[in-house]
Amino acid sequence: MFAKRLLFKQKDHAFYHVPSIVIAPDGSVLAFCEERWRSPCDDTGECHIVMKKSTDHGQTWGDLIHLRKKAEEKHHMGSAVTDPATGNVMLMCGGGWLKSGDNGETWQEWRPTVNIIEGTTGNSTHGSGPGIVLLHGKNKGRIVWPARTIVSKDGYNDSSIPDRQEKCFSSAMYSDDCGATIHCSNYFLQGTGEACLAERLNGELYFNTRAYFDDGRRYTAISHDGGSHFSEGVPDGQLREVQQGCNASMVRYPQDLCGGRDILLFANPDSSGKIREHGVVHVSFDGGKSWPLKKAVTRWGEWFDYSAMAVSHDGTILLMYKTTPDMTGMPISADGCCSMALIRFDLDWLEVPS
Repeated sequence: MFAKRLLFKQKDHAFYHVPSIVIAPDGSVLAFCEERWRSPCDDTGECHIVMKKSTDHGQTWGDLIHLRKKAEEKHHMGSAVTDPATGNVMLMCGGGWLKSGDNGETWQEWRPTVNIIEGTTGNSTHGSGPGIVLLHGKNKGRIVWPARTIVSKDGYNDSSIPDRQEKCFSSAMYSDDCGATIHCSNYFLQGTGEACLAERLNGELYFNTRAYFDDGRRYTAISHDGGSHFSEGVPDGQLREVQQGCNASMVRYPQDLCGGRDILLFANPDSSGKIREHGVVHVSFDGGKSWPLKKAVTRWGEWFDYSAMAVSHDGTILLMYKTTPDMTGMPISADGCCSMALIRFDLDWLEVPS
């Protein structure tokens, strides 16, 4: 199975960016992203949070819903997560965090107590992958989000590459009380941000992040205590990264849907140049230590930008990514740059051995 469709199509004044996709407790698929108004740029003067919902594993979708929209205000996307203990879907976003207890039908304010690390500006999940719920060890049930933090005594300019390389650090956020209280891990991997993470079967947390350099590598870290503290690993020599890096997506395929196998999926633009193209899904059978299998989902010369992945309750893999309005070619101007596509595929299409 391999099927591709537009999910959020760019239109007059509306440019879509920063995807996130999660599976609600009843199996509904919830897809979120930013709707940048009048400009596709990061510093646009107005930005909304939008959502679409599918109740058939991503085959068909409901209407676009605005979760945050106010004239002349910027509400940027953060991470989403589903907590099986409460049935809540929680969304970190600008304008006030939100949660839903009815599978995305209605949303309420979510106001946790957040304990930040002294010397930082606080953590942000903007551009990072979704949160995960730990399944193993003494921290089973803990929610962990990948995040970025800024460490600086003289301000920070996100448009400055030297500032990104010097003042950006990766971090994580975690909660042991279903999101009521959130703690921050140590900060690590200077010059990185916009990360994704996964739990290994031995309980370790594998952290994989964008780096604001031109060395063509993804940077990694490992936690042995459920995300309270991370130790820096070596850059991944198997996953190619575009210059200055790009948001990527990672998801563990549920063991109960694959006979207990250890299957981790990672998607990014598989190019070491400057152009975000050639989207590829990599497969690991050892928690991200090696990536022996990969398959392209877009061709060379086709734009593949920020992405997010989830696995539906029926085993369908859902890959949401930023592309052009017709899902072909490269953007030649801001008028054709910012749509969201969705690819549905399965393990057989990836040629994962049984």
